[in-house]
Amino acid sequence: MLQSLIRFSFSKFVPSKVTCWNCKSNEFINRFICGQCKYLKEPSLQLQNVNYFELFDLPIKINVETRYLEDKYRSLQLKFHPDRFVTMPPINISYSQEYSAFINEAYSVLKNIHERAEYILSLKGFQIKECSVLLDLEFMEEILELQSQVQRSENINQINLKNNQEIEKMTQQIISDISNEQYEKAYEIILYLKYRQRLRDQILLHI
Repeated sequence: MLQSLIRFSFSKFVPSKVTCWNCKSNEFINRFICGQCKYLKEPSLQLQNVNYFELFDLPIKINVETRYLEDKYRSLQLKFHPDRFVTMPPINISYSQEYSAFINEAYSVLKNIHERAEYILSLKGFQIKECSVLLDLEFMEEILELQSQVQRSENINQINLKNNQEIEKMTQQIISDISNEQYEKAYEIILYLKYRQRLRDQILLHI
């Protein structure tokens, strides 16, 4: 069961009419590796239309199984580790490093619920820009007052507890909205969430 989860398969992404830049074969193990000479295809061409979910063989959904994500990450890194290409021309090592960097970036985003939510919204056409929505004045005044209290080292523990509760509440609402394809609502909540996150970071400096 586990092997079937982590097997490396990009069959659904393999283009039908492509030749290897090295041996000119049109047989490929997957989207990125030639089936004949095992050379890597140029990352800049192959990765430009691949999103992080595709890379990890995942549907574009907010909920991700952590165990699967970790296993798939290790499988991908093993497949593209530079040590596998040391007997080939140096260009393959360079390519493998580019693939590995992309895999690391994808994993870093997908394992974090907030970054994953932002990434899904970007795929749906919502780029997070804090100045794009006029936030509630009362909320902004509250954040400024809490930041001021933290700066003065006042009520830090209470503020921290309440702020973490608000972050969790916002996170659950974002998960619900994205699951229900309410992307605009999720987008707006993320803009508010970022202020809560910055307040949390400020608190951590004073605890």
